[in-house]
Amino acid sequence: MDQAAILDHEFLVAAYIVTWVIQLSYLVWLGYRWRAQKGKKQRSSRR
Repeated sequence: MDQAAILDHEFLVAAYIVTWVIQLSYLVWLGYRWRAQKGKKQRSSRR
């Protein structure tokens, strides 16, 4: 493989990694929001 092909492959891998990190971070954020909302709902139903 020539140097340009190796560099292109490294950029492609980096782009996939960044994309997965962003998507997983968003899922974690949604999970925290859902958990907080679920907790709020349970606290309000106890009254």
